Amino acid sequence: MSSRSPVLLVASLCVALVLSLLGFMAPAAVLGEISRDWGLSNSEAGWLGGALFLGYIATVPVLTAYTDRVDPRRIYLASAIVGAVGNFGFGFVADGLWSGVAFRILTGIGLAGTYAPGLKALADQLPEGSVQQRGVTYYTAVFGFGSGLSILSGGVFADWFGWHWAFAVAGCGAVGAALVVAAALPAAPPRIDPAAQGAVLDFRPVFRNRAVMGYIVSFLGIAWEVFTSRIWLVSFFVFLAERTGDGDIVLSAAAWATAVALVGPPAAMVFGELAVRFNRRVLLVCVAMASLALAIAIGLTAEMRYEIPLVLCILFGMVSYGRNSATSAGTIAAADPSRRGATLAVQAFIGFSGGVLGPLAFGIALDAAGGTGLGGAWTAALAVMALGPVLSILSLTVMRGNGPGAGR
Repeated sequence: MSSRSPVLLVASLCVALVLSLLGFMAPAAVLGEISRDWGLSNSEAGWLGGALFLGYIATVPVLTAYTDRVDPRRIYLASAIVGAVGNFGFGFVADGLWSGVAFRILTGIGLAGTYAPGLKALADQLPEGSVQQRGVTYYTAVFGFGSGLSILSGGVFADWFGWHWAFAVAGCGAVGAALVVAAALPAAPPRIDPAAQGAVLDFRPVFRNRAVMGYIVSFLGIAWEVFTSRIWLVSFFVFLAERTGDGDIVLSAAAWATAVALVGPPAAMVFGELAVRFNRRVLLVCVAMASLALAIAIGLTAEMRYEIPLVLCILFGMVSYGRNSATSAGTIAAADPSRRGATLAVQAFIGFSGGVLGPLAFGIALDAAGGTGLGGAWTAALAVMALGPVLSILSLTVMRGNGPGAGR
């Protein structure tokens, strides 16, 4: 446990997280421009939107699991530099779908070695109990703020200098994150429990913990809906604006998508506090039901007045991302402390695969139903997005266990 102030540790890692995420959802703000420049179909744009998660899920099991044996600070710093290379390369080297995918994969590797290892470092250095749970809640909630800011930042810098420069700013953010962590996070080699010795990548004990797996599969559902909405909401708002013929709305599409993203973190903090006081599983199931209802409602109102789906999207932003922090806190509470890194690795691998599958499935549904110009196509695609909360509800209801935190 660190001797530094818990508030300072949490604040520093949150700042670093926001900086490291500036390139995370930047493609969402400029997906139309990139698609036109590179001649991409909606399905190909879905691949580009989900490519970051390919790099993430391919490397996060190793990078996060090794935080049980290696100081997470070292992993974080090296990975932040890899993320910077991915952002700079996407902006100034990539010239088509597959080169763009390659550099977004590098950005995903950078995220794999910063977000979850940062969470592991924070959990290890905070006192067990409510302080740790609140620290985890705030850190994971800020992820939503960072991803929302990445949409706004991408849109603003693309308008000022062109979309290529939006990724240059993101690359600088990754370098800044490394500097913050180097200054603020103490070196802390992990204490290895002899009873937990064995292959560092042996995830079987994690899979046998039903309470943990309930939260992990629920996290998959959250990633499916949240990252699908992050990738496609700008395009959806552009569709709504073009249908109404209001040019001012078209210009503010990225800003509206950012607003939807930014309402998530405060909601996550509120739900996180409620989860400390009440039954976490019951709370999360109720919130997931609200998310399911709103996803369907947005699709059914796609051809109504612009304001109606907009309000529904803002409410959806609250309940979709709002259950993220309480879910991650539940995973940590139910995990064996000596296998916390391995547990977070499994959560990241399984959970963030929704970031690959969700946007891709959404794009395929759009193409199959007629394309972005049809309200019915958006209705079908939003129904696909609604599979996320369905998965969360089923996992939390069915996958229960008797381990620590299982009942909550």
